[in-house]
Amino acid sequence: MILVTGATGNVGRELVKQLHQAGQHVRVLTRNPEKASFPTDVEIAVGDLASPVTLKDALNGVQQVFFVRVPGSDAFPRIAKESGVDQIVFLSSGAIDSPTENAIGRNHLHTEELIRQSGMKWTFLRPGAFMSNSLHWAQSIRTENVVRAPFGDVGTAPIDQRDIASVAANVLVSSGHDGKVYSLTGPEILTPVQQVEILGSVLGRDIRFENVPESVAAESMKRFAPPEIVDAIFALIRDNRNHVDSVTTTVEDVTDRRAHTFRQWATDYSDLFR
Repeated sequence: MILVTGATGNVGRELVKQLHQAGQHVRVLTRNPEKASFPTDVEIAVGDLASPVTLKDALNGVQQVFFVRVPGSDAFPRIAKESGVDQIVFLSSGAIDSPTENAIGRNHLHTEELIRQSGMKWTFLRPGAFMSNSLHWAQSIRTENVVRAPFGDVGTAPIDQRDIASVAANVLVSSGHDGKVYSLTGPEILTPVQQVEILGSVLGRDIRFENVPESVAAESMKRFAPPEIVDAIFALIRDNRNHVDSVTTTVEDVTDRRAHTFRQWATDYSDLFR
């Protein structure tokens, strides 16, 4: 039995789909079962990672876990081990590898250490920027044919969430991954300006990019996210300006399939921008 946490998120939802298609016995953990839509033979367990007393039934009979940390989930690795879980695959963060100390990297590194101490077999996935982050631009593209964002000239190697899920699925169903730390990127370095150009080409529209001052963008984001996380995101982007992302081949190495390009991702999800 494989338990997938974060199953309604971008990566978790895709992982459940891939594991189910591969014939694996899957259970998902959710706080809101009425909002969870999965195939009928995928088990749904109600629980909260930040509330240990709700996890006993969800972990019953589980051998493997895909784990996505949330605030307050520090006890989960210990509880999983005590419940008989043998293997944990943790969706960590490439922010750990940044030369700039930041809250995102610090939080995920702390969770990695808790997992190491638990005694379970483990594999850590450290993705960088997600291609799906560009969905934040969807509304302004639909209504104005414009994207307003900071750091238009800073390149990253964004990754398709389907590729992260594919790596996770392979780790969960095959051997040879214990104790491995996998850095995950997409296949190319792209700036936001270049991503917008690709979106425009896919959509057949002229989309304008307007660079927003960092201070203005940061204040806007802090209305919806903790200040330390916003500060970490901006610190990581500034770091990319001075230390350009390296493209890894991990997706292909683990899955034997090339990582999706941003153009492929934009084409497959183009309806979300129309």
